[in-house]
Amino acid sequence: MFKNLNRIRAAFAEAAKRRRTTRELNELPPEIRKDIGWPQATQDAEIRLPF
Repeated sequence: MFKNLNRIRAAFAEAAKRRRTTRELNELPPEIRKDIGWPQATQDAEIRLPF
């Protein structure tokens, strides 16, 4: 049971980290986003959790 809870907690932590990174990349100036190849259009797809 605790294994499953730890796995779920880790999945939520990973999803939060991805959202934070995406938000930080979207806040960069357009010139820098273009240089690193970050898409201009925001992706509306939700980050999928493994459960």
